[in-house]
Amino acid sequence: MQVVQTSSMTTATYPEIGQIPMWNGPDFDWYNSNSGIRYRQMTTALASVASIRPIQYGICNWGNANVWTWGSRVGHSWRMSGDSSASWSYITSIIAKNIDYLNYVDDMDMMEIGNGALTINEQRTHFAMWAALKSPILLGTDLSKLNATQLAILKNAELLAFSQDTTVGTPAKPYKSGTTTPPEYYAGKSVKGTHVFVMNVGSTPASKVVTFAEVTGLAYLGTFTTSYTLTVDTHDTAALLLT
Repeated sequence: MQVVQTSSMTTATYPEIGQIPMWNGPDFDWYNSNSGIRYRQMTTALASVASIRPIQYGICNWGNANVWTWGSRVGHSWRMSGDSSASWSYITSIIAKNIDYLNYVDDMDMMEIGNGALTINEQRTHFAMWAALKSPILLGTDLSKLNATQLAILKNAELLAFSQDTTVGTPAKPYKSGTTTPPEYYAGKSVKGTHVFVMNVGSTPASKVVTFAEVTGLAYLGTFTTSYTLTVDTHDTAALLLT
């Protein structure tokens, strides 16, 4: 990945910034600023060269400057936290913090699948919850070094379909409170039906009960009429499609 730092002046003056991917392959260009005004200047500058190629404008000021009040009007997404790290504590802290921003278009930062010492369960939760909460699908890893299990996580068709659903569009939200941080039970709608995501943030496998009456708009699940019990492994997440 090539990182290009620029400004509204250079972008407006040199519209060939839109040609960068033609020279070097697909890049994710970023512009560092601490002011909503300057980000809006970049929006205007990018609009002037948008005819060259589609531009995805991802704002990064790490959740500062009340970005949730203006970010969706200025860019396509905005970072809501500090930089990512390949640790379970980071994953859970970002999920917990993001619950406050589920009515906005925010970016939970690049996923760390294949990095650090994350277990497969933790990587599965990482991808499942980023998809469930509708964070942009951005990967901060070397794809050529991923094993078959990790690639399967990234290619999960049902999770990707929920993440990219344009008919409903809204992220899954917690529907059941408890003593854990973050909450462990989430539900959301898509064109396919109701999706339920059940995390286990504990250090041992645990039995989790999905009570249908607690999930908005849900009456039954196959031959089950009131609830469905499943075992979720340590730091793992189960994703269910209920129709």
